[in-house]
Parts: sequence; C-alpha cells; structure tokens
Amino acid sequence: MSIRSRLLLYLVVVLIGASSIIWLYIRPVYEDAIIEERITLISEYQQQRIREAESFTGYWLLSLKELRDQIRDDPQNLETMAQNHIRLFPDLTSIHITELSTGEFFEIRTSYANDIPPTDLIKDISLPVPDLPEIQVSWLPHSKQFFLISEFDIGDEPYLIIAQYQSMNLEGILLQNVLGEDSFSTIWFMDGTVVGAEDRNLPNVLFQHMTSVRELMIGDVPHLLVTSPVRSLPVVHATYADLDLVKHPVNQLFIQNLGLLAVAFLVLAMGGVFLANRVRQPVQQFIEDVEPFSNYDFSRFFRDSPLPELAGITDKMEEIRKKLAHYQRINVDRIILQEQRNRLLMTYVVEMVAIYDENDRFTFVNKSLSDLFDQLSPANQPLTIGNFFALKGVTVHMESNSSEKISGYIIDTRYLEVEINTGDGHRFFINAHLMNLQGIDSRFIGGMMLMNDVTKDREMEQMRTEMIHTIIHELQNPVFGCLGLTELLMVDDDLPENQRKEYYEVMSDSLHTLSSLISRFLDITRLESGSLVLKKEHIHLYPIIAKVAKTFKQTCKERNISLDFQIEDTPLIHAVEDLMEDLIRNLLSNAIKYGDHDRTIEIELKSSDGYSIFAITDHGYGIQEGERDKIFRKFYRAKAHRTIDGNGLGLSHVKEIVTRHNGTITVESNPKIGTRFMVKLPENDETKEDVTL
Repeated sequence: MSIRSRLLLYLVVVLIGASSIIWLYIRPVYEDAIIEERITLISEYQQQRIREAESFTGYWLLSLKELRDQIRDDPQNLETMAQNHIRLFPDLTSIHITELSTGEFFEIRTSYANDIPPTDLIKDISLPVPDLPEIQVSWLPHSKQFFLISEFDIGDEPYLIIAQYQSMNLEGILLQNVLGEDSFSTIWFMDGTVVGAEDRNLPNVLFQHMTSVRELMIGDVPHLLVTSPVRSLPVVHATYADLDLVKHPVNQLFIQNLGLLAVAFLVLAMGGVFLANRVRQPVQQFIEDVEPFSNYDFSRFFRDSPLPELAGITDKMEEIRKKLAHYQRINVDRIILQEQRNRLLMTYVVEMVAIYDENDRFTFVNKSLSDLFDQLSPANQPLTIGNFFALKGVTVHMESNSSEKISGYIIDTRYLEVEINTGDGHRFFINAHLMNLQGIDSRFIGGMMLMNDVTKDREMEQMRTEMIHTIIHELQNPVFGCLGLTELLMVDDDLPENQRKEYYEVMSDSLHTLSSLISRFLDITRLESGSLVLKKEHIHLYPIIAKVAKTFKQTCKERNISLDFQIEDTPLIHAVEDLMEDLIRNLLSNAIKYGDHDRTIEIELKSSDGYSIFAITDHGYGIQEGERDKIFRKFYRAKAHRTIDGNGLGLSHVKEIVTRHNGTITVESNPKIGTRFMVKLPENDETKEDVTL
C-alpha cells in the first residue's frame, strides 16, 4: 500500500474515530448537562411560583386568624369587623360564621360570591395547614372556590368560620409560564383533578413530599416532568417540558461539529496527497540507488536526496556502500554472511546479550535486553555498562570473579546476582556474566554481557520452601502429641484405666487429623497432577446444597446463624457429585467459621449465559485486600484469623475442583461487610473424564 493510500486510510480512521467519540460519548454527556441545566431552571422557576402562591395564600391565612381572634375578643362588633375584613381582600367573596350548638349563623357576601357547599362536605374534604393546624383549607377547582375553615370558642360556645375566596388569581400564579412554548404547568389535586391540562391526555401525578423528576410520553412526544408539592395547599405543581425541543440545540450543534470535521478531513486529505506526492519521488530515487545491492553491485553512488528527512539516510547508505565495496574487493563475502548469521542469532536469543567496546560503550544489544532497557528507562537508554548498573531499580546483591588465559588473551569473567525493579512494579532476578577480553599487555579490548532471567526459579524455590515449612508445621502438632502421650503410657504403668482411655482417644483424634490432612493434600496433588480420573455424571446442584446444609444445621443453631436460600431452577451439569459436595461443604464451612454469631448466610443458585452460578455470602469477618490473591494457595491462611481451626487446604481443594470442571471461582470481600465466593460451572460441558491433564 502506497504512502498516499496509507495516509488517506489513516485520515479516514481518524475521522470515523473522532466522529464516533463526539457522537457516542461527548454528545450524551453534553446532552445530559443541557437536560440537567433545564431541570434546574424548571425547578427554580417552579419553587418561585410555589413561594409566590404560598405568600399569596399566607395573607389569607393570617387575615382569617386575625379576624377570628378579633371576633373572639369582641363578638359584639362581629358584623363591622367582617365587613371591614372583606373590603380589604378583593379575592374574599364571603364570610360565614356558624354557632355549632344551635346552628344559627351569620353571613356576609359580595355580589360575585358563589353558593357555599354544605359545611359537612367542606369539612370532609379540607386539610389542616402545616404551620397553622387550627385552620383547614379546601380548594374546589371546578367552581374556582377556595375555603379557609377554623373552629373557635366565644365563651363556652363553639363557632365555625368559613372564608370563601376566588382561586382564579392563585391559579394564575401557579400556571404562569415564562419558560417558552416547549413547556407548560398544571396543578394536580389529591382526587386526581388537574387544572391547566387543557385538552392534553396527561397521566396522573402521584402526591410526594419532595421534588421529583422523570421522563414520560405525552402522545408520541417525550416530555420531562418536574413535580413539587405546595406545602400549605393540598396540591402538587407540575411542569412539563418537550424533551425533543430541549435536545434539539445539542443535536444541531454536534451535527455542525461533524460537518466541520468533514471539512477538516478534506483539507487534510488534500494536504496529505500533496505531501505524499512530494515524498514519493525522493523515495523512488532512493529505491533505484539501492536496487543494485541485490546483485552485489556496490559501484553505483547514492544521489543527494531533495527531501531533508532522507538526507541522513542517504549519507549513511553511501558509507555502507563504500564499506561493502571495500569488503567485496578483498573477497570477504563469507565473513559478512557469517557475521550476519551470528548477529541474527544473538538478536533473537532468549537470553539478554550485549557487546561493548574498550570504553564500555554498547556496540550491540539484542532484542531481549533492549526490551528490558525500555522498561527501566524508555526516555534515556543506557549507553555503557556503567550506565546500566547505575539505573534506578538495578541492584547488585552478590559478585565474584574468575580469570582464564586462552590463546594469548585473558578473559576476566564477573558473576553478578542482580535484582531489577521496573517502574510498573515488576521485580526480576537475573544472573549476569560479564566477560572482559584483555590483550597480553593487559589492555582492555572489549567484552560481552550475558544475562539469564532466574525470577521463576527463585519464586518456585521460595514456594517450595514455604510449602515444606507449612507441611512440617501442620504435621508436627499431631505427631508430637501422639509421641508425648505414647511415651507417657510407656513410662507410667499406674495410670487409671479411664485416663489411659482418654489418652488413647486423644491419640486417635490426632492420628485422624493427620490422616485427614494427608488425604486432603494427596487429593489436591492428584488433581493438580492430572492423575486422578474424574467420572462425571449429569447432576443437579440443589440436592447437594440441601444435603450439605442439613449437616450444618446443628452448628448453625448453636451459633444462631440462619441460611437464606435464593435458589432458581438450573439445568443439569456434567460433574463429579462427590467433588461438588466437597466444594460446597468447604465454602459453607468457611462461611460459618469466619464470622460472628447472630447473622445470615446467603446461598444463591441460578443459571446465566450457559453457566450454573453458585454463590455464598457470609456477612462475616472479610478478607484483607492484600490476601485475596493468596487464599487459594495450599496451607495459606489469613493472618487475622489463624486462631480459627483449619489447615489452609480447603480453598486450594475448591480451586482445583472448579478448575478440573472447566469453571471459575471469584471472591469479593470487604472487612466491614463480609465475603462472597462465586463459582461458575458450564452447563453444556460434555467432557466424560478429566484424566492426565
């Protein structure tokens, strides 16, 4: 593929990638920000409407309270006070005062007052005002009537005052809309009545005690709905905004941006084609000059390149041509080929190889060592042996020397054990051999460095040592116990029979523990080595779970632990029933042991994406983050809970069982919440035997 084609392909990929990122990632974020801003604007405007409405009705409430108090203090001037009061408030249309014991009433009305519904009806549909519980409010939207009701005493006689107001101005405050044509407001009453909906078919709004936001469809148009309760009134204020109109500026802006990207692509493509054409001619000239090399013709000179970027390459190739012509004249073709082969082998050998000159300066570094240099210091690669050992993260632990004289030369070999810590947290152990070549006059000529990575050997040796120590530690307790009791029985012939029997029982328990530990270790070893043949059958997991849970019934009862089964119907799996029982028993036993009394253990079984998923959540002590990768090792036990009875083989056994059934096991843990083990086993695994893996 030509440079021009590659450049155009690169620009197309960049355009598609940039467009996809803008449309799929940036646009939704910006759209969400616009919607969030619109919600904030609607919410602020809504709260302003509600505050104005509550302020409006607040004057009514305070005036009624004041009128009630005045009548209670001076009932003789009731009529005068009512007339003065009704003249002060244009929306107040009537005042009705009833003596509850006799039914007699006094009423003053304006000419545009509506008939007051029966008192009992008004009282049934009225609600108390939060800040003034002695005053109740009732709003009849169809008749535009608003009532304030309050009971009070004059002397020992109970009275009821009902003030009727016109609600048109109150509705106007709540339904006022300055947010634009894409939005409108409504008032919802507790009985489902709505004001302001006009001929729209709106779904009911539920009463809530706080502001809520959701999306809904009105007809075929998506809308944004913001609802807030009016604290002093039995209504909810709702504001609807057309979501398509809210998103329209976002889509329009990003379409414009995509158009600008397309224009930029065309400009870049034209510039790329122009540059590719400028580059193609010098590159073609360079290819023509180097083509004779294929026929071992080194007589043709390299012409000067008009492209500055190729000038250095042309000069270097001219130097190479002169050297090759010189070698050709002295008939050293074989030497060149042999050196090429040697260089090629050293370049790709697994060991890290470097050759350096008399100034310790590297003249050759193979690929493995070059990769190590990139990890240690990608921006400033070492140029000499001294630079390498001075790099941050390179530490020499041991060093030894030896010398040997061969064919008049002295080979001085240094053996180093080196530890390397890379910037990404990896640690390597390396054996390095530095072979320095000296002439007879002890003049240093150069040398070679050979390094072998022995990290895996170190890790395996450490794991082998730890395992041996752990096995010895686990075995010595029952062995020493039996040995001590045996010696005691041999020495003391006067031991009572009952005590002698007790010692025998202790020895028997210790030997059973030892036998169980050895059997478990051998099972794990056979599973790991593949020497154990697994006879798989089609089985259900739930009966095994129930069977194992039943064996722990008494233990759970003693510790007041309840088992919460969340079981779904799952298909048959191809597995070994005994090993599945071991798996479930180990996980459930750990869940019971590693936690306090008085808790619940959740046991789940479900099917998902072709896998049967078994999980246990213990709500217990949890596992520290640094130990979660180690708990499946043989004999490893969490440091914080090593006093709890166990041998550290259970989870290792579980891990091997899951692996041999082509499944996976994961652990999630938090010391404040507990631990959850989840096992996934394939439901369509038809492997009949798992042998010699």
